[in-house]
Amino acid sequence: MFADNRKISLRQLQALLLLDFFGTTLLFLPGELALCTQNGCWPAAAILGGLFTAISLLLTTLGKTMPDGTVVQWCRSLLGGIVGNLVLLGLAAKLWLDGAVELRLFTEVVSRTMLPSTPMWILSLVILLVSGALAAQGMECRGRAAEVLFFFVAVPLVVILIAVAISSEYRRVMPLALPQLKGMAQSLPEMSVVFQGLVFLYFVFPGLKKPRNGSMPVAVVCFLFTLVLTVIVFLCLAVYGADTLPAKLLPTLQMMERVSFTGVFLTRLDVILLWFWMAAVTVFLSGTLFFGSLLAVQLCHQSEGKRKYWLFAILILLFIGGTLPPDFSGAYGLRLNMAPWLNGFYLLGLPLLLLFLSRVRKGGGANG
Repeated sequence: MFADNRKISLRQLQALLLLDFFGTTLLFLPGELALCTQNGCWPAAAILGGLFTAISLLLTTLGKTMPDGTVVQWCRSLLGGIVGNLVLLGLAAKLWLDGAVELRLFTEVVSRTMLPSTPMWILSLVILLVSGALAAQGMECRGRAAEVLFFFVAVPLVVILIAVAISSEYRRVMPLALPQLKGMAQSLPEMSVVFQGLVFLYFVFPGLKKPRNGSMPVAVVCFLFTLVLTVIVFLCLAVYGADTLPAKLLPTLQMMERVSFTGVFLTRLDVILLWFWMAAVTVFLSGTLFFGSLLAVQLCHQSEGKRKYWLFAILILLFIGGTLPPDFSGAYGLRLNMAPWLNGFYLLGLPLLLLFLSRVRKGGGANG
C-alpha cells in the first residue's frame, strides 16, 4: 500500500534533483562535448549548464504561481480540455521514453563493465523492482532516500575527482579556448538530456513544505551540478586531450579508472562509481514511476487508491520499453533523435506558454 507521506523539504528536493541529473548521459557527455567544441568543451559545459539553471527558474516561477496544482491542473485551466489533455499525453510519453532509454543504456553499461554474463533483462527487472518499491512508499520516502544516497554519491565522487586532479597533466587542455556558437548548439541536445529530471518540477510543488521558496534552492543545485559537470569535463580533457577524448565510449568512468588507492580495497573505481550511478538511476526511475502514476490518475480523474495499479502498469511498460532498442547504439540514437525535441518543448516552450497565459488571465481578471 502507498504510504501517506506527501511532503518533502527543499533540501530533500535538492538531493532528488542532484541524483536525477547524475544519469547515464554524464558517462558519455565529455566525449560528445569534445567532439563538438574541442578544447572549449569545459567552458561549453559551464555555459550550457548556466542556460539550464536559468530554465529551472522558469519552472519554479510557474510552480510558485500555482503552488497548489500540478501540470494537469495548469494545462487544463490555461490550455483548455482538448489541447491540455494532448499536451499531458505527450508529457506521459516523454516520461516513459526518458525512463525506458535511461534503463536500457544503464543496463548496457553495467553488462559491459561489471556483469557480462548476466542477461540484461534480469538487470532491468532488478533495477525497476527497487525503483518501484521506492516509488510505492510515497514522496517523503523518496526524499529521505535521496538525502542518504547523496552522501554515498557526493563524498566519494569529490575524493576521486581530487585524486584525478592531482595525478593529471594539464598540457592537454592547452590552448585555452572558448567554444564556438555552432559547437555549443550541436552540444545542446545532449546537454538537455542531462537536465531531463527538471521535468519532475511539474509535479512536485504540492508536495513541498515551502513551495514559494523553491526557486533559489533549485537554482543552487543546478549551479552546483554545473560546477561538478564542468570539473569532470575539464579533467577528462586533461587526461585524454581533445583529439582522443571523442573516441572514448565512457570517458568519465575510464578517467576514474586511472586512479589507484594503494593499500585499500578501492582497486576498481569504475565499478565502485557504477554503484553510485546505479543509486542515481534508481532514484530517477522511481521519480518516473511515482510522477507517471500521479499523472495517470489525474488524467483519468481517478482516486488516489488507483495509483498503485498505474505504478505497476508503468513498471511493465518501462521494462518492455527498456528491451525494445536492439542494441546500445539504437537506444542512444533514439535518445538523441527524440529527447532534445521533447525537452525543448516541456522544459522551455510549455513553461513560457503557461506563464504567459497565467499573466494574461490575471491581467484580464484585474481589468474586469
